[in-house]
Amino acid sequence: MNKNKILIVISSNLFIRNYILTDAFSKIEAEYECHYLVNKNTTMVNEIIDKKGFKEFYEIDKKTQKVHQKIFDTLMWRYRSKSSSFLFRIMRSTPDLMRVWSGPKSRIHLRFVKWLVIKPYISVKRILLDIDKIYQWYFTRLTNKIQPNSILRSHIESNKYDLVIFPSSAYNIDGIDIAWICEENNINSLFLIDNWDNLSSKTIMWKKPSYIGVWGEQSKQHAVDIQNFNSNNIFLLGTPRFDNYFKDRALEINNYFDHQYILFVGTALDFDEEGLLLTIDNVIEKHKKKWGNIKIIYRPHPWRQNTSQVKESYGINIFTDPQILLADNDKSTRTQPELEYYSGLIKNAEFLMGGLTTMLIEGLIFRKHFLAFVHNDNKHVTNMANAWKYFEHFKYLDRVDAITFSHIELDVEQKMIECWNKRKVISCSKVDKQRSWYLFGDESNYHDRLLSHVDKII
Repeated sequence: MNKNKILIVISSNLFIRNYILTDAFSKIEAEYECHYLVNKNTTMVNEIIDKKGFKEFYEIDKKTQKVHQKIFDTLMWRYRSKSSSFLFRIMRSTPDLMRVWSGPKSRIHLRFVKWLVIKPYISVKRILLDIDKIYQWYFTRLTNKIQPNSILRSHIESNKYDLVIFPSSAYNIDGIDIAWICEENNINSLFLIDNWDNLSSKTIMWKKPSYIGVWGEQSKQHAVDIQNFNSNNIFLLGTPRFDNYFKDRALEINNYFDHQYILFVGTALDFDEEGLLLTIDNVIEKHKKKWGNIKIIYRPHPWRQNTSQVKESYGINIFTDPQILLADNDKSTRTQPELEYYSGLIKNAEFLMGGLTTMLIEGLIFRKHFLAFVHNDNKHVTNMANAWKYFEHFKYLDRVDAITFSHIELDVEQKMIECWNKRKVISCSKVDKQRSWYLFGDESNYHDRLLSHVDKII
């Protein structure tokens, strides 16, 4: 008896790490005939060849990428009322006079000329795009310039797949093409939404898959309210990259360090973390008698927008996580830290703190208190006060008992003491229940949940 055929398309290194190296597809590989197609621009090619034994690739040309980017930006503007995250993204991408003066002095004249020319152009264009007829004409003009990738089309159509699976950031050109091709050929498609904010902070998916797998109930709500999906076509899957956390949290894992520590996790957004770290260092010094030899382990975000060189230490009591230091010196590994490392790092921390980041969810899986700094640093439009104000996926986090918020730098000491005092007082069942709104998790593994839903589709 012939098995049903599934095509799995991998578009980036991130998805190789999060899905291939975690064996997310192992159960469907056992039940179905699975084929793989990979974007040629991935650099972790050997990992996926070794794992899956294939050498089939496609490539998206740069001209097509530019047109798609214009479509994404147009839809983000047009539907900005659907998500405050869209407004934040627009704010960040709009030329701003404050950023003209705050950047490097050597290029201030160039930045000023760009602001003088580009800002009026963008403003007029956006006003025009709010007019229905102009928007329809412009959007049609853009979409008429492109067609789905020919290699993707040929591969999908010639092999008569029963299902195409695509790990997605909801901002992929590859994904638009796959949904487009599958729609034209009446083939089912399943997109696995990779990250917490993907459905609420990027753009509108103008070509949609038949089904999507999401992190949790919050993401499902975003899929319905923002992306206009039918709720019956949305599956709660969680994410494979956190799968081992649910097992590891019950284990004894050796401490990577020879002292107690609080873990400070950095954000991808540009934010004055260094200034905040110096404030925290002073708090640690002040409470030496109470906290003993406690240290802060600082883990800068591996994909941070701030390009400043990471230091080994900040003040007296704050040290950068050695794994990040190593990765920062080796640019080939900087963007893909090993997932196995995180369990011990989080598990052995007294509590976690930092700006608003996905690591907050990881801390909740391990039932750790998290001190969230939502300060306005008066330097960056991407400061944490704005992130807290605008990002849809951060809404209602203040209802989670294990999260404490610091809104101004003056209350850092008080909030740190508060988190220290209650770090071992936590209701595991309550934390799990509150976390599950954002990230689904049950007794089964990700690959089991995925197989169950694939069975239903096919």
